[in-house]
Amino acid sequence: MALTPIVFSDDDEPTNTAATVPGQTPPVDAESYTVYRPDRGAPVDEPEGEAMTVTWKDVTSGNRRVPLVPAWMMSAHGRRETMRALASDVGYYTAFHLLRSPWYGLKVAGYAPRGVWRLARRVLRWASAEEGNWELRQHAASKADAYTWQALNRTRAKESKPRWMLLGAAGTAACVGGTVLELSGAVPPIGWYAAAAGAAVLAAQAGKPADRPITDRVSNTPKFTRLTAEQVRAALVAVKTQGLTDPGQLEFPSPIHRDGPGWLARVNLPLGVEAVKVIEKRAALSSALRLPIDQVWPAPGPEHAGQLDLWVGYQPASKMGKPRWALLADNAVTSVFRPEEFGSDERQRPVTTSGFARSFLIGGQPGSGKSYAARSLALAWSLDPTVEFKIAEFKGTGDFLDFEALCSTYVVGVDDEAIRQGGAILAWALAEAERRGKRILAAKQAGLAPEGKVTPELARKPGSGLHPIVIVIDEAHELFAADKDAADAAERLIKRARALGIIVVLATQIPDKTSLPPNITRCVTNRWCLSVQGQVENDMILGTGAYKRGITGTVYKPVDDAGWGVMTGGPSPVSVLSQYPTPQQAAAIIARAIALRGGRRPVGDDLPPARDLLADLLAVSVDNGQHWSVAAGALAERWPEAYPVMTADALSEMARALGVPSQGVKVAGKVLKGYRRDELSKILAQRQQSE
Repeated sequence: MALTPIVFSDDDEPTNTAATVPGQTPPVDAESYTVYRPDRGAPVDEPEGEAMTVTWKDVTSGNRRVPLVPAWMMSAHGRRETMRALASDVGYYTAFHLLRSPWYGLKVAGYAPRGVWRLARRVLRWASAEEGNWELRQHAASKADAYTWQALNRTRAKESKPRWMLLGAAGTAACVGGTVLELSGAVPPIGWYAAAAGAAVLAAQAGKPADRPITDRVSNTPKFTRLTAEQVRAALVAVKTQGLTDPGQLEFPSPIHRDGPGWLARVNLPLGVEAVKVIEKRAALSSALRLPIDQVWPAPGPEHAGQLDLWVGYQPASKMGKPRWALLADNAVTSVFRPEEFGSDERQRPVTTSGFARSFLIGGQPGSGKSYAARSLALAWSLDPTVEFKIAEFKGTGDFLDFEALCSTYVVGVDDEAIRQGGAILAWALAEAERRGKRILAAKQAGLAPEGKVTPELARKPGSGLHPIVIVIDEAHELFAADKDAADAAERLIKRARALGIIVVLATQIPDKTSLPPNITRCVTNRWCLSVQGQVENDMILGTGAYKRGITGTVYKPVDDAGWGVMTGGPSPVSVLSQYPTPQQAAAIIARAIALRGGRRPVGDDLPPARDLLADLLAVSVDNGQHWSVAAGALAERWPEAYPVMTADALSEMARALGVPSQGVKVAGKVLKGYRRDELSKILAQRQQSE
């Protein structure tokens, strides 16, 4: 780029550099300075050629390579879902047509004679070359032009002769070949039957009416089999987004491919068109694709605001069924310190989150499924035997009533006393955070908390006072609107609680500045926005600018999409459907949670009876002690109601929480991890003395 020097003197007036004598330096004083101004119209683009010092690796390192194998084969979940869908289709089609095979046979028997006649007539017309100049011969005949007609007929006869010869040769070869095969016995009888059946089917296909297929249709509606570029282009243009009028404006940076139980199309929209504008028209997009709305899932692409990820399932989400929750396994044990499954995304992949060092805000309009979203988190952490629950629900309907057996404090209602108790929970938690800060400081000085945070070892250590505490406030707007001090305490608690093992979960349906202080939204780590009506409510939950980035809960409908929402706080925003276990499944999880805590505080006839874990461990031990694996089986066998399907790891964690050390124990000539009888007896004796 050309630069023109302009010299400024100390009085800030440019001197005339063009007036100097050629070959002489322009006269400037000590305080003058030179500014290089680019010429007007100078080129601004870099030259297209690469510098010679650039290596081939530098040039190609930014290329995005296509994966060696399809995306759906990269994960076990993708392979499993694809093969499951394929097996389901093949099995259904096979059963469907096998049941109707007798009817198909009758159709073939009825259509085959007509088909033989049609095929024979077609072959004869071809061999006679009647269709070649038929219209010309007819025209000559109508004009009484005998000469022309004879010439055309000679041409027809010339074309017909080799055709008859070919037809005769083919017929002779077929007869001779069939006779030879029959006499030689090379073809078994079943082969002739199969050939006859195949010929009958071909004849029936030629003889059937055009509107009556031989086989019945599996579905009366068009079945979605795959997503094509033409479908995507036509649908995106049909929704009439401003700036998108021509299918040629759309680009596909990668091929449309299978992704889990569906197809994924990544589309670059025209310049200036944001993906959120298309996402907001999800209903219109599903209409353009002629698919149910819960089968079409647009989302922002990963590269820029104008990139759209359009995922279309094999079938609607309402018909897919929910994937089985891992927590329903009889031996499931969780921990707030590791990611646990609490929901699934639109592609039926499990969505996980840890509880430690996190706080949660769940918002949505009535009917969006807030309470059950909060329950899915609470149920996931209930199987951590070190967790203490404090739950306050201000709907007054007892959505968390089954958790009362696990709670040190449980509040339900909307009266003044319930409001007071809810505020007391937050005030206590704030004071507890102060106490825990001092304990963490002491642990850090002792080298037990190098990062100044609660560790799993400290949480399990008896007497540490650092076990995880989960505080759930359902319909939090009722509490914050009635008690300003509670809102202030919640804000301060969320700011401090992350490193102290206190997990706060707030659920609200009125996300405004009065009922939900903005600082709470800014400080929570995980924001889960269910169905909301507009951009303001969306950004109150997910943060300012979330809607413009395409992170929005406005695409979900209350009741119909209950439990669906978009969550931030993970590696990337994700659409999540909360787990919704049946009452029986939830009761089983709560029962196992109480059993993991030693059977304390049983409530109701369906919950296991209270057991003293230490006394039971003493009962199943031998003289030296017992291995965890042997003890777990013995407990489950002797007291199955209290210890359903106990595992060695779960038993070890429960016992360590009560102060029983895990160490090598020699029993029956084997040294494995377990507990010593003398250590257990000492702990029991100390407990009796303290009581």
